[in-house]
Amino acid sequence: MAAPFPDWNDLRDILLITDAGSLSGAARLAGISQSTMSRRLAAIEAHGQPIFLRDEMGRMSPNARGVELVTAAREMAAIYDRVKARLTDAPPPLRIASCEMLSRLFLAPQVPAWAMRADSSADLSVHDDVYGLDPESYDVMLAPMATAPERSTGQLLGRLAMALYAAPSYVAAHRIRGRLDTLDGQGVIRASRALADVESYRWLARLGGNVSLLSPNVPTMLEACAAGLGIALLPQELAGNDARLLPLDGPQAPACDIWAVADSKTASDPRIAGFLKWARGQFRATHAEARTA
Repeated sequence: MAAPFPDWNDLRDILLITDAGSLSGAARLAGISQSTMSRRLAAIEAHGQPIFLRDEMGRMSPNARGVELVTAAREMAAIYDRVKARLTDAPPPLRIASCEMLSRLFLAPQVPAWAMRADSSADLSVHDDVYGLDPESYDVMLAPMATAPERSTGQLLGRLAMALYAAPSYVAAHRIRGRLDTLDGQGVIRASRALADVESYRWLARLGGNVSLLSPNVPTMLEACAAGLGIALLPQELAGNDARLLPLDGPQAPACDIWAVADSKTASDPRIAGFLKWARGQFRATHAEARTA
């Protein structure tokens, strides 16, 4: 009758003895008595199947058969540790970078819902100039864009309705009455950096006017507009309820495209891909509700 082949429990004992170099050391690592460890090894080496060599000092090292079993035990232990880490350790938070406008309108109220759904935390960072960020500093970026940047995978989330606004003091000082078909002669708060390439802000530039401020940050534009610095193109959802601003009668502005982008090398990560898919549906649902409210 063939001797029983060592099972996983046996392999763990073989690995302990190899690493400790003695039965007493292996017993301490396993939290058992030396006699118990000795009985276990005797059972593994029964039927003339030795695994260890013993020197004159009592040190133990695996023989040729033992080396193969130790190699297998280490491989199995490494696989177990990797699976255990994946299934029990908390995954790193998803790093989301965005501008202040989208943080206010979408991310801050909605990301906690995603974190609960995904059973993963999110690290939301808000930047004045989100377009200048190093792609290594985030997993996903949400911002107004014309299209996804080079070497990025993008998801068009949706569009924000836009309109022209000015402070009451600016309207009074410049005697604005009725419809404005052009901004010639007016102070205009314009977009800079990548925001200037978004169609709604390219449209604003074509209306003319004198640049009173350039900014890649929509809330900065809003504050400058409220201070009377000039006419600004702002999301209706952000500026419509601000008592410091008046909507102006003029041409219909194109909507502002909102994108979520990730580096092409990491976009297939299940956490990132899952967030992009969720954000698209959630953004559209949230802003559809805002339009009908």
